[in-house]
Amino acid sequence: MDSVKYRMLGAHLANENLIITSLVPPRHTINEWNENLRFNTNLSEAQEKLGHRVLSEADALIEGSRIKTQQNKEEVDFRTKQRIEEIKFLIDELKKQKQVALIEEESLKVYRQRIMNAIDALKVDSLRICNQCIMLRENRLGIELVDDQVDRTLRHELKVIQGCQVLMDRTLQETTEQIRRLRATIYLLDRDLSNKDISLQIDESNLLLRENQMEMSVYRGKIPLERCATNIQEWEYLTNENIQNTAKELNSATQLRTYVDILLQQVIDDLKEQTNKTNEAFQCRIDEIKSAKKVLESIHYQTVNEVNEIGRKITDLERALAEKEGYLALCQMRTANRAQRPGMESTCDAVQDALRDELNDLNKDIANLNQMIAEAKASQRYLLHCQVLQEEEINNKTNSLKIDEVDCMTLRQGLLYNSF
Repeated sequence: MDSVKYRMLGAHLANENLIITSLVPPRHTINEWNENLRFNTNLSEAQEKLGHRVLSEADALIEGSRIKTQQNKEEVDFRTKQRIEEIKFLIDELKKQKQVALIEEESLKVYRQRIMNAIDALKVDSLRICNQCIMLRENRLGIELVDDQVDRTLRHELKVIQGCQVLMDRTLQETTEQIRRLRATIYLLDRDLSNKDISLQIDESNLLLRENQMEMSVYRGKIPLERCATNIQEWEYLTNENIQNTAKELNSATQLRTYVDILLQQVIDDLKEQTNKTNEAFQCRIDEIKSAKKVLESIHYQTVNEVNEIGRKITDLERALAEKEGYLALCQMRTANRAQRPGMESTCDAVQDALRDELNDLNKDIANLNQMIAEAKASQRYLLHCQVLQEEEINNKTNSLKIDEVDCMTLRQGLLYNSF
């Protein structure tokens, strides 16, 4: 813009026919010269005083900043050392809690295995043996298949075993859940320990740093170096919460182990008590069957003797009948011969009367003998039927004895509840 004005002014002056001459520099007086000298002298003196003041203030600033910087560094070092001690203390506490938690976790694993062993023993041994005893007793024969005290105690024993199984299953779930919570607590402790180890390493490394180290340089970036995710109260609360949660879980685990000890002992006591009751019922029933079998065997022995005696008596009766039939034939033959007497000789004399009486007596005796033989044979058949029934009952009781005394009681010897 100015150059345009100058060109326009030069063109205007050229039109006016003016002559431009060079300017003559102005002349100064001696007073102006002296005044200028005094001004420069005063200005130099003032600048020298200012320089001396600046130098003095600079020395004071350097010394003050040096002292302040040293104090600040010492304060930071002191706070850092305090912080390191705090972190170390908390790390020790966390490690102690972790160690106790690990020991408690292993203890709970042992208890969980004990519970699993108890469940397996109940399923593999107790439940199987009890069910087998119930099934074996279903093989009793006839009247022996009775709902006796043994059946009732076996069914009650089965309920006790199943109840113990349900209780053990629930306790196993609680123990597994407690182990999971302990592992979660240990994980939080590990994470807290890891973070504190890193923080401790950083603070210990900062404590070793010096201002004149070659690898350090002033940060020129724009992102703030200071970054605080939490305040000291939140930091302390988090660590204390981890420790308190661990202590809470340890207390719960200890109580659970105590409960498991009591529960396992109670289960053993209940199972032993019920097993003894069932065994006693078995023994009582075995004694009853043996006594009944002994009575039946005695009766059977008498029945066999009676059958044999009646058999012999039937033989005697049949022999007597055969003899009577011989006499009868003789009497009939004599009577028939005397019937051949001629004329008036065929008289009813004393011989005829005797033969008639003999014949009547023989017929009566034969009829009585036949009737007695029939009664004896009927009695023998009844006794033989009784003998068969007795033998069947004896066999049934023998079978029941084998089931109860041999099969079941042999199986029940495997019911050993010493410890889990």
